[in-house]
Amino acid sequence: MANDQHPEDPRPGNPSRSRDHFRWDDRHHQPHTDMGKWEKFFASRSDAAQFLRLLGRNVTRFGPVVWRYRALLHTPQAPQPVANDTFGVAVSPTPETWGRYLERIRDLDVRALLIRVPSWAPEPVFALHDELARLREEGTRFTFTLLQNRELVNDPERWGAFVCRAAARLGDLEPTFQLGHAINRKKWGIWHPDEYVRLMEAAAPARDASPSCRWIGPPVIDFEYYFTIHYLVGERPFDFDGIAALLYVDRRGSPHNVQYGHFDLYRKILLLRAVIQASGHPDVPIHLTEFNWPLKGSGKHSPAGEHVQTDEAGQARYLVLYYLTAAATGQVASTFWWQLVARGYGLLDEDDAWTERRAYRAFMHLLARTRGRVVRRLPESIRPLRGFLLQRGDQTEAMLYTAGEELPLDPAFPVQDATDLIGNVLAAKGITARPDPIYVSLGAANLAEVVEVLASRRK
Repeated sequence: MANDQHPEDPRPGNPSRSRDHFRWDDRHHQPHTDMGKWEKFFASRSDAAQFLRLLGRNVTRFGPVVWRYRALLHTPQAPQPVANDTFGVAVSPTPETWGRYLERIRDLDVRALLIRVPSWAPEPVFALHDELARLREEGTRFTFTLLQNRELVNDPERWGAFVCRAAARLGDLEPTFQLGHAINRKKWGIWHPDEYVRLMEAAAPARDASPSCRWIGPPVIDFEYYFTIHYLVGERPFDFDGIAALLYVDRRGSPHNVQYGHFDLYRKILLLRAVIQASGHPDVPIHLTEFNWPLKGSGKHSPAGEHVQTDEAGQARYLVLYYLTAAATGQVASTFWWQLVARGYGLLDEDDAWTERRAYRAFMHLLARTRGRVVRRLPESIRPLRGFLLQRGDQTEAMLYTAGEELPLDPAFPVQDATDLIGNVLAAKGITARPDPIYVSLGAANLAEVVEVLASRRK
């Protein structure tokens, strides 16, 4: 299910659309619209040749992708270190709100931020350059998503000028630029696959002039890798420095839920790596630049409807499981929750007080428990107990949970202390794994011994 709440900009004065058809979100500088069925038909009527080419490219890569995916699925994943910028969050500051954002950024101690830069209204982000530069000096890494709209898709020269301007204004921050957004959704302005290639061509001069920046794409939303294959296999003006994916894993419950009877988040990430390896594109890092779960009762603020909404406990739980699952694959360089402050799905509610959601505290505790540690997923052989091992030096921790029933841990399990998902201290003796994850500290316990004890508990 896509997070398509921000379609292309129908800027006032655009003669191709009625202004009454749109609602403008002044807070985030993002326009909203819905295409009617006849508009979609009009936009799609000349797609046949391009989509046949897309289909052909996918057919030719089907065998190599499957072969590489199976190999990855049966290859033990190397433990993955969590760097300062592995787990990030999207923010939408303006000069007027920057002080409040900065307070929360420091409270979380988050050091990876994603910021959208609308091609139709970039100035609020550009105006924050000096503030962002001070954070960069402290070690924060930035990813800027360069948003397209239909007007600029139809005018690649203007798009190229916008990208050049963004690189000139923000490039000294040594950022990552995501080139475009949700390019497989017509409501974001790209109606035919080849139009994104033209945007790449227009952006090539900016990329060439910015050697200290990283350029990632193609930004495909949801589990629709046939678009990713199309762009990685086809002719393009340059190779990406990283592959971007707005991977929402269908959002119907836990990231461990499967889609099409097989693909949970872990397997979807491995499949994306297989796609990259089989495409002929360089085997570059993966960046998951957007995911979230909306809350129940969000009404119009829920971007994907009631059927994917969850409660605050579920949102916090899924957030932590998503970040750790992505890291444990060993394939993902950075992951971003969309977004810090928002009605319906933000870690903070967009009310006057910016009320904290449970997910806010869960993210804060996740950062504190994992930064600088190596993440390893527990083997499937010990289920229904699930979780991750976190190691730094000779110190080992674990994040444990179950898919349903509660499981008392074996008394031989060397628990020294424990907390719940948001950092509340739990009694170390008689600890029980349950659906809401817990963190346990295991001291200098050997990783192999920990797995052996857990496996014996399963038996």
